[in-house]
Amino acid sequence: MKYLIVIANGLTDRPIAEKDNKTPLQLADTPNLDQMVRMGHTGSVQTIPESHHVGNDISYLSLLGYDPVQYDVAPAYYDALAMGVNLKESEIPLSCDFVTLQSSHNDMVMKDYTADHLSCEEAKGYLQALQEQVSDCDVTFYPGQGYHNLMVIKSEPFSKRLTPPDELTGEGIRNFMPSDDQFKELIYVMNQAQIILHSHPVNQQRKRENRDPVNSIWLWGNGNAGALPSFEEKFGKPATLISASLLFQGMARAAGMNVVSVEGATGFADTNYEGKVKAAISELKNRDLVYLNIAGVEEISLKGNIDDKILTIEDIDSSVIGPLLKETSQNTDVKMMVVVNHMSSAVDVKHGKERVPFVISSGSKPSSSDKFDENLLNGDGDHFKSGPELINAFLDVN
Repeated sequence: MKYLIVIANGLTDRPIAEKDNKTPLQLADTPNLDQMVRMGHTGSVQTIPESHHVGNDISYLSLLGYDPVQYDVAPAYYDALAMGVNLKESEIPLSCDFVTLQSSHNDMVMKDYTADHLSCEEAKGYLQALQEQVSDCDVTFYPGQGYHNLMVIKSEPFSKRLTPPDELTGEGIRNFMPSDDQFKELIYVMNQAQIILHSHPVNQQRKRENRDPVNSIWLWGNGNAGALPSFEEKFGKPATLISASLLFQGMARAAGMNVVSVEGATGFADTNYEGKVKAAISELKNRDLVYLNIAGVEEISLKGNIDDKILTIEDIDSSVIGPLLKETSQNTDVKMMVVVNHMSSAVDVKHGKERVPFVISSGSKPSSSDKFDENLLNGDGDHFKSGPELINAFLDVN
């Protein structure tokens, strides 16, 4: 038996008053996901432990089958691993995201944590300027993927978690800026970066074109260093990950998994669905297990775009689930599961800790439901207390 796990970010939501108290997933036309529900096995899973914050660093790890409580490794360490950055003693990696802040009364508001889907080319230009002009601090900048990059600083470990920018959409940043003495150098770097970015010629051109400027960096992702046990040794199956996320790629590499990059995979709604599906089908020929991560709905949710969320869910159903369902129906040796990473609300523009649904293409407990939506959370399927419990059950691991 071979296994295919599709992790679809942020599909679930809260009811929307102006949409008859339905969620985007309930409003979306998803014939392929619904077919899986009618023919297969459904339920829910708690991907976020109650003791933890909500984020992909937790839900991805959980759905890889690792307990986030036991394996508490900071996101920036995974970024560094994915990017091939070798950290020296006393060096701390930090996720370094270009963002757009907007003035509001006596504060600055996080307007866009992706800096309008900043391109890799433009990001490299800004990073070069920062590397050349940030002074009096021992920092090194590394290009990652578009708005999401890495900064390495020589420092003692920081004792408090820095808030990720995707948690701050629409929020004033003042209350989330680190204020302890241990963070003085980081604040100094951020302030210098704002000055450098303000004067950057590409940013000046963006302003002339009435486009939002890339006017700040946001540093986060600090925490513990660490390692993961081998995925193949843990589950007895060689596995591949297909994802645009550097965080997820770093986790997979930490677990000794194969990582496949797909040209045109962006992590947004404009990603190369066809290329990712082809890569997944190809990898199933060589690997026992393939993880395919589709992340675009999450970013749309965190920008509050309800109608776009509905349309993107429909695109994923037709462009990803449909072709994969057709492939797996022709190959009964492949068991397929679709699961949401964690709830991301276009209503609140926030993540949530709610349980999320899953559906398996076949099973001994066919569902009484006929649609893949939030009603599965309280349906008659199986309900797992953690991601590792779900993955062990799906892979038939005792």
